[in-house]
Amino acid sequence: MNYDLIIEEVTDGIYRDYPILFEKYGERGRQKCKEDNEHHIKYLQTAASMDEEKYFTDYAHWLNGILTSRGMKTEHLIDNFQRLISAFEKSNDDKHRRVFIHMLESAIDSLSSDASKNSEVG
Repeated sequence: MNYDLIIEEVTDGIYRDYPILFEKYGERGRQKCKEDNEHHIKYLQTAASMDEEKYFTDYAHWLNGILTSRGMKTEHLIDNFQRLISAFEKSNDDKHRRVFIHMLESAIDSLSSDASKNSEVG
Protein backbone atom coordinates (compact mmCIF):
# COMPACT_ATOMS: atom_id res chain seq x y z
CA MET A 1 0.00 0.00 0.00
CA ASN A 2 1.42 3.37 -0.96
CA TYR A 3 0.83 5.48 2.12
CA ASP A 4 2.43 8.57 0.57
CA LEU A 5 -0.19 8.60 -2.18
CA ILE A 6 -2.97 8.13 0.36
CA ILE A 7 -1.65 11.00 2.50
CA GLU A 8 -1.34 13.21 -0.57
CA GLU A 9 -4.90 12.37 -1.69
CA VAL A 10 -6.38 13.07 1.75
CA THR A 11 -4.45 16.33 2.21
CA ASP A 12 -5.27 17.55 -1.29
CA GLY A 13 -8.95 16.82 -0.69
CA ILE A 14 -9.05 18.66 2.61
CA TYR A 15 -7.34 21.73 1.19
CA ARG A 16 -9.46 21.64 -1.97
CA ASP A 17 -12.72 21.44 -0.02
CA TYR A 18 -11.66 23.92 2.67
CA PRO A 19 -9.62 26.64 0.90
CA ILE A 20 -9.89 28.79 4.02
CA LEU A 21 -7.34 26.45 5.61
CA PHE A 22 -4.66 27.50 3.14
CA GLU A 23 -5.55 31.16 3.60
CA LYS A 24 -5.35 30.72 7.37
CA TYR A 25 -2.37 28.34 7.75
CA GLY A 26 -0.54 28.46 4.41
CA GLU A 27 1.90 25.81 3.24
CA ARG A 28 3.04 25.15 6.82
CA GLY A 29 -0.50 24.08 7.73
CA ARG A 30 -0.68 21.85 4.65
CA GLN A 31 2.58 20.18 5.68
CA LYS A 32 1.24 19.73 9.23
CA CYS A 33 -1.88 18.07 7.79
CA LYS A 34 0.36 15.59 5.94
CA GLU A 35 2.30 14.90 9.14
CA ASP A 36 -0.94 14.36 11.04
CA ASN A 37 -2.03 11.80 8.46
CA GLU A 38 1.33 10.05 8.73
CA HIS A 39 0.64 9.74 12.46
CA HIS A 40 -2.89 8.43 11.82
CA ILE A 41 -1.47 5.70 9.57
CA LYS A 42 1.30 4.79 12.01
CA TYR A 43 -1.27 4.39 14.78
CA LEU A 44 -3.44 2.28 12.46
CA GLN A 45 -0.45 0.08 11.63
CA THR A 46 0.47 -0.35 15.29
CA ALA A 47 -3.12 -1.11 16.32
CA ALA A 48 -3.40 -3.63 13.48
CA SER A 49 -0.11 -5.32 14.39
CA MET A 50 -1.30 -5.65 18.00
CA ASP A 51 -4.80 -6.64 16.87
CA GLU A 52 -6.03 -3.96 19.26
CA GLU A 53 -8.70 -1.65 17.88
CA LYS A 54 -8.95 0.22 21.19
CA TYR A 55 -5.38 1.47 20.71
CA PHE A 56 -6.47 3.47 17.66
CA THR A 57 -9.74 4.65 19.22
CA ASP A 58 -7.85 5.86 22.30
CA TYR A 59 -5.43 7.72 20.00
CA ALA A 60 -8.38 9.34 18.19
CA HIS A 61 -9.86 10.60 21.48
CA TRP A 62 -6.49 11.83 22.73
CA LEU A 63 -5.88 13.68 19.45
CA ASN A 64 -9.40 15.09 19.41
CA GLY A 65 -8.83 16.55 22.88
CA ILE A 66 -5.70 18.31 21.65
CA LEU A 67 -7.33 19.56 18.46
CA THR A 68 -10.49 20.84 20.13
CA SER A 69 -8.42 22.67 22.75
CA ARG A 70 -6.81 24.52 19.81
CA GLY A 71 -10.08 25.57 18.25
CA MET A 72 -10.68 22.70 15.85
CA LYS A 73 -13.92 20.74 15.89
CA THR A 74 -14.43 16.99 16.25
CA GLU A 75 -16.04 17.11 12.80
CA HIS A 76 -12.65 18.05 11.30
CA LEU A 77 -11.05 14.88 12.62
CA ILE A 78 -14.03 12.78 11.58
CA ASP A 79 -13.85 14.29 8.09
CA ASN A 80 -10.16 13.42 7.92
CA PHE A 81 -10.84 9.83 8.98
CA GLN A 82 -13.64 9.54 6.41
CA ARG A 83 -11.23 10.71 3.72
CA LEU A 84 -8.74 8.06 4.84
CA ILE A 85 -11.48 5.43 4.53
CA SER A 86 -12.22 6.58 0.97
CA ALA A 87 -8.55 6.44 0.07
CA PHE A 88 -8.09 2.99 1.63
CA GLU A 89 -11.17 1.70 -0.22
CA LYS A 90 -9.28 2.32 -3.47
CA SER A 91 -6.25 0.34 -2.28
CA ASN A 92 -5.37 -3.13 -3.52
CA ASP A 93 -3.96 -4.23 -0.15
CA ASP A 94 -7.07 -6.10 0.93
CA LYS A 95 -5.81 -7.33 4.31
CA HIS A 96 -4.75 -3.98 5.71
CA ARG A 97 -7.49 -2.12 3.92
CA ARG A 98 -10.28 -3.98 5.73
CA VAL A 99 -8.61 -3.69 9.13
CA PHE A 100 -7.78 0.00 8.74
CA ILE A 101 -11.27 0.86 7.50
CA HIS A 102 -12.86 -1.01 10.40
CA MET A 103 -10.67 0.82 12.94
CA LEU A 104 -11.36 4.20 11.36
CA GLU A 105 -15.11 3.52 11.36
CA SER A 106 -15.00 2.49 15.02
CA ALA A 107 -13.09 5.65 15.92
CA ILE A 108 -15.58 7.79 13.98
CA ASP A 109 -18.50 6.10 15.78
CA SER A 110 -16.84 6.66 19.15
CA LEU A 111 -15.97 10.31 18.42
CA SER A 112 -19.47 10.96 17.08
CA SER A 113 -21.04 9.40 20.15
CA ASP A 114 -18.93 11.55 22.47
CA ALA A 115 -19.64 14.69 20.42
CA SER A 116 -23.39 14.14 20.62
CA LYS A 117 -23.19 13.48 24.37
CA ASN A 118 -21.19 16.67 24.87
CA SER A 119 -23.64 18.73 22.82
CA GLU A 120 -26.52 17.43 24.95
CA VAL A 121 -24.73 18.48 28.13
CA GLY A 122 -23.84 21.98 26.84
